[in-house]
Amino acid sequence: MSNALKLVQIGKRDLQLDDDMYRNLLEQVTGQRSAKGLSDSQLNDVVALMKKRGFKPKKKPVARAAEVAKIRAIWLTMFDQDFVRSKTDVSINTYVKRMTKTSNGQGVERIEWLKPAQAAMVLEALKKWHYRCMADAIIAKGGKVPANDKLTGPAGYDKLAAYYNEHFST
Repeated sequence: MSNALKLVQIGKRDLQLDDDMYRNLLEQVTGQRSAKGLSDSQLNDVVALMKKRGFKPKKKPVARAAEVAKIRAIWLTMFDQDFVRSKTDVSINTYVKRMTKTSNGQGVERIEWLKPAQAAMVLEALKKWHYRCMADAIIAKGGKVPANDKLTGPAGYDKLAAYYNEHFST
């Protein structure tokens, strides 16, 4: 279902339109009595009329912490590398809730609600998990985890991620 169609459905509910009122509105705007097969442009026109009639779509929540964008980026990278099974907000939020459960007893429900300190903690935990996944994959494919620049131990997160992308990413 397209975002425009979802918005039309939310508008129908928020304006409390019964089926006849909804179909009349669709016909007024598009000439059709069903949203099936309507283009995004037509659906956006329907939403515009709904807004004139009092529909106020809610904005997506804005993240409190700058680290949220980095958390999402790493999660999506892990999905692309087959280290996590889902790239949905539900899966990210489940991880966030689990990781923050000790800080407040219940966990933070949504990634956007993380406070900066919580986001930093989640980011570091996610980087450690991603590091372990990449290192295990490298070793499983017969490679070696590269050394850090001083040759005193294994590479850090950024160097390992670059190495993995260059040599092992598909």
